[in-house]
Amino acid sequence: MKSNQFKYTILLSLLSGLLLGLSVNHVFGVSLAFLFPVCLIGIFAALEKQTTWKSWLLHGYVFSLVSLGLALIGFIWVEPVAGIVMVILMALFYALPFVLLFAIRFRLQTSSAFSFLLFGLIWPPFAWFVKELFLGFPITLYANALANYPVFIQFIDITGYTGISTWVITLNVGVFVLYKALLQKEFSNLLHNNRLKQLIAGTIIWFALPLLYAWYAYAVLPGTFQGSVKVAVIQSEYAEPDPEADDEAIFPILNTTLALTDSVITQHQPDLVVWPEGALPAMVRSDVNSLYFIADRVLRWQTPLATGIFDREPAPLPVPPLQQYLERDFFLYNAVAMITPQFAWKVLMEDVSGNPLTVYRKVNLMPFTEYVPLSDRYPGLSQFALDLGENNHFSAGESSSTQAFLTQNGRIVQTIPFICWDILFASTHKAEHLRNAQLITVHTSGRLFGDKLKTSIIGIKNYTRLRSVEARKSVAKSSTTGFSFFTNPFGEIIGMIDPFISGYSVGTVPLRRGLSFYSTYPHLFPIMCLVFLISIILKKSLYNSSTKSKKK
Repeated sequence: MKSNQFKYTILLSLLSGLLLGLSVNHVFGVSLAFLFPVCLIGIFAALEKQTTWKSWLLHGYVFSLVSLGLALIGFIWVEPVAGIVMVILMALFYALPFVLLFAIRFRLQTSSAFSFLLFGLIWPPFAWFVKELFLGFPITLYANALANYPVFIQFIDITGYTGISTWVITLNVGVFVLYKALLQKEFSNLLHNNRLKQLIAGTIIWFALPLLYAWYAYAVLPGTFQGSVKVAVIQSEYAEPDPEADDEAIFPILNTTLALTDSVITQHQPDLVVWPEGALPAMVRSDVNSLYFIADRVLRWQTPLATGIFDREPAPLPVPPLQQYLERDFFLYNAVAMITPQFAWKVLMEDVSGNPLTVYRKVNLMPFTEYVPLSDRYPGLSQFALDLGENNHFSAGESSSTQAFLTQNGRIVQTIPFICWDILFASTHKAEHLRNAQLITVHTSGRLFGDKLKTSIIGIKNYTRLRSVEARKSVAKSSTTGFSFFTNPFGEIIGMIDPFISGYSVGTVPLRRGLSFYSTYPHLFPIMCLVFLISIILKKSLYNSSTKSKKK
């Protein structure tokens, strides 16, 4: 009998992980994020029947393994061994909060279903610590799923992305308790059951709170906009990556990008053109020919260009171990430069070098593709970079000041860029730099993963929405593979180009300067959750000790 019950509870945990994993993805183009109000019911029902920390760990592991596996299924498809190993290891790590919840319930001497509310206080500081301070592992399933419905995420300009997990978990606890009441046939006496009526009302109110805040945001926020700007995003030609191809394979893609830019400027006269990550495969600050080439184009277009480039910096002496191993005397960076017609004129007419260019160097590098963790200290590890055709071994940059351009009507606009993996991290840019930005540009690629990684493309789209709402700024996102689009400060997507096709999109988006509450205090919500959790544990522990003393 116990064996059958254990199999049943494992199945419940698996089903719950399946629902959460599916809520992140799209099936036949349809988002399954509507599953989020019930995605945790199975794991809660399974854990209620477990009495040891080992069984809680096992059930939490099954739940995490399935949900992470579905969330990363595109990565697993491209790199099966690396993907499976990563999911297996990270699922074990993501099961630890369930063990912590077991320990807290044991300490508080409670088995109430309402004690699962504590999970909503455990998860935000855990996810924040793992993502921002420890492993840099950015899979935040609750936030990624709910971003499919922007009206539900407007409150993250206060809490940040971790607040979404608290809301989703708390909503699931309410639905779970109502489900238990239904099983116990408490609904048959609903008119006389005040506790049940309060629970129903509380669950409905909790579900409605984000909608009420969204109503407030849509009414108030437009009053803080500072006009608008017309921007064009280019989605360049997609070509299946070939590990054996040489650098010449890049140039047909660049030619397509140039032709699309010629067309969009002729037909729409935008104030700014945004190119994808690595769209200009050259070091324009140090390569004179490349600098002259792009300066000539920008001057003829008479339109500023924000483009992905490569950048380099001489390594100090003695040359660091990794650079020695790679036979380099420089650091290589994945970067974005703002090239304006004014600067182009100086390059071509006054022989100015590329050094004065305002360049942002990517802060958050993608592990095992752009760099290998710990390879700075142990250079031999660099051999474990995934064989996706471009093992560049980039160095990490840091948050930099805004990039500026002049609009067609003579207005100065400040932008701040994110490059691909950067958009997964709210902490990419410091508050003092984000404050002055009126527009966010996002430059992504995805070309190296081929056309099998559409789930990750969808994930990048949702992370872009999250960053847009958190910062309350519009976004212009350009990609080699898709999606390319714009968001307004509400995270709503306009002018989207579908994946794996070439084209351009033009959008007029609001400008907004300043910081949201979250951008001002980015760590406040997870810290408050931790403080509140500790306070509950201490208060309940003191109460239990006092009760025992009185009985004696």
